[in-house]
Amino acid sequence: MQITINNQSYTFDEHVSLEHVVESLSLEDTTGIALALNEEIIPRSQWSETILTNEDKIIIISAVAGG
Repeated sequence: MQITINNQSYTFDEHVSLEHVVESLSLEDTTGIALALNEEIIPRSQWSETILTNEDKIIIISAVAGG
């Protein structure tokens, strides 16, 4: 199944969770990120139960501190 993450195409097995996809990206730190699935923010508490389908689009949003 094809998933787009931040405008890059990735291939995953069917019935994969949003949490699994994030883990497979080997991100250094996920504490400061939010995920939008098909333009809808998904709460972190729902990542493990959110099952993706072909052609879903994920945007990873990183928090940035500044002043």
